[in-house]
Amino acid sequence: MMLGSGGKRIMGKWKGAWFLVRSELLWARWKFIMPVLFVGVMLLFMVPFFSDGLNGEAAVFSYWGIDLYALLLFPCLGMMGTQANFYWKSDMYTKKLEVWRTLPISLGQIALGKFLLYLTVSLPCMILFFTGFYFSVHFINPSFEFQAFLQFAIFWIFYTMVAGFLYLYVEIGYKGKTYFWYCMLLTFGAIGALVGITIWTKESVLVNSYNTVLNGGWWLPTGAIAISAVCIPLGLRSIEKRLRERDLSK
Repeated sequence: MMLGSGGKRIMGKWKGAWFLVRSELLWARWKFIMPVLFVGVMLLFMVPFFSDGLNGEAAVFSYWGIDLYALLLFPCLGMMGTQANFYWKSDMYTKKLEVWRTLPISLGQIALGKFLLYLTVSLPCMILFFTGFYFSVHFINPSFEFQAFLQFAIFWIFYTMVAGFLYLYVEIGYKGKTYFWYCMLLTFGAIGALVGITIWTKESVLVNSYNTVLNGGWWLPTGAIAISAVCIPLGLRSIEKRLRERDLSK
């Protein structure tokens, strides 16, 4: 331990972050079944449309549906199972922050702990999703190549890690109602953008990402890993800075 402001003893960086993760996991209990069930729903919806897209047989508007799941809802998997209540009705994370600030953990450890908690939920769900996705699509379309799929999955997993900060920063950095309206604007904005892109291109972002790596686009997963290596530390610092500036009384 080390001394923080006001003489408060601060846990080591990783110890304090994992303390927060463990406390949140114990609090969540059975709620972790929610993202697992959602993975099943995503597979039921995405597999047939993706398979049709590989063969060029999918309806145009089915593309924006699977793209919406990938771009907007993949990052949400890491948020499920640790939600306290509807953010419009409660401001649970403001209350939690008030408690966390009395504990021997720093703001940087709170930021790191939230991200580790996100990964603890998100990564197993993404692995479960892509395992089911590969075998299901391969059953329907035997030409679905494993090597290309692996690069495709790596790209989307690292995309999910970075995109998660779009939710984490606002969830912990602002009041519950602000986070609620932010999610509404993000959802409807994404729907509008994807509908426009689909009408214009008549293609799917998800299907195109697979076809890109299938045709030698090794730079796609490599670029996602490189961008993550830059964005994750920046995201953690941004959350810490926001927590330092935030007045919990307002």
